Amino acid sequence: MSDTTATVTAEASSQPALMDNDTNLFFHRIAVYFNTFEPTGTISFSYLTEGAANTIWNVRFSHDSNLSQHDSAVVLRMRKDIPSTIPMLGLKEQFEERIAPLFFFDPSLLLPVQLIQLGPGVIEDMNQQLHHLENTKHRKAMRTGAYHPSFEIEPYAMLMPNLIHGLGKVVEFKPKWLVQSPSAPRDAQRCRTCALNAMRRAKGVSGRGDSGFCPFDMLSSNEKILSSALRNVWSENGSLLDFVTAFRVKVQPALRQLQKLQRQHSDVGLEDFLNPAGKDFSVAMALRDCSIVLKVVKVPHDDTRLHIPIVKLLDLDLKDAGGGKLAKWARMEAELIEDGWYTTKADPSIRCAMAFQ
Repeated sequence: MSDTTATVTAEASSQPALMDNDTNLFFHRIAVYFNTFEPTGTISFSYLTEGAANTIWNVRFSHDSNLSQHDSAVVLRMRKDIPSTIPMLGLKEQFEERIAPLFFFDPSLLLPVQLIQLGPGVIEDMNQQLHHLENTKHRKAMRTGAYHPSFEIEPYAMLMPNLIHGLGKVVEFKPKWLVQSPSAPRDAQRCRTCALNAMRRAKGVSGRGDSGFCPFDMLSSNEKILSSALRNVWSENGSLLDFVTAFRVKVQPALRQLQKLQRQHSDVGLEDFLNPAGKDFSVAMALRDCSIVLKVVKVPHDDTRLHIPIVKLLDLDLKDAGGGKLAKWARMEAELIEDGWYTTKADPSIRCAMAFQ
């Protein structure tokens, strides 16, 4: 299977260390090359992964390109040709108008993005790669049948930094609901996330939000509680305490800010879903379904200590309440309330912070 190819012009530049204050700088340089320079080198795109609405592609630069030192430093996000997706240009405008202003206190928490145009042949070749992945059983069955729209329909793709690039380890998790549901019973023994996880486990259904910890524990000042929660996202037991220390310094402040934003956008209870007139759920639900990505590296000249130079919030696309989503949210909340998933502590596999308050 051959990689998709395109061309780009580049100028010589050294690759900076992957620290958060350098990420925007080197990314901007590469993005400018994509959009403004005449082609001289070759770029290839190879499939990395995908979600329900988008595919992600690794970007490789040929050896004769002066951007070769940035090989695999960026990824490309392509939207799928399905009814639930919106054009990339509109997606970027929504992000800049509705999401970015919320993070005025620390814009570095958001991943920089840049729209670029790809030729029709590039998009066709990417779709051929997806077909090949299906034929060789390397594409998940639940993702098959969805491809990219033609260039005439969608001329843009989204260029983003590749956080996996360079030294260090990448950790990703979903913090989910960092505030209680406004419609939870007063005698609740579980937060919204733990209640939903308990219900899904009982039904034998799992989701990305079930990471094995209570979101409230991620904000705990108690080292034992925080360590127990972080065992679910940091697998190296020998350095767990160092990770906890770095997490408390770098990540907890970001989580508290996310919690504050969720509290400000709190019209997400059962009554809100049943009476949606005049209410906008798009930002509120995006804040509750985003992911956090951390870059964890060893402190220079000290292999026993860890540092988290990069903390980014991903998956902050506005949530569309259409297509049956609103009714689904209402049914889910009603079931959590009526079937007692908020109020019981019966499942020992669910340890919710609310039960110990």
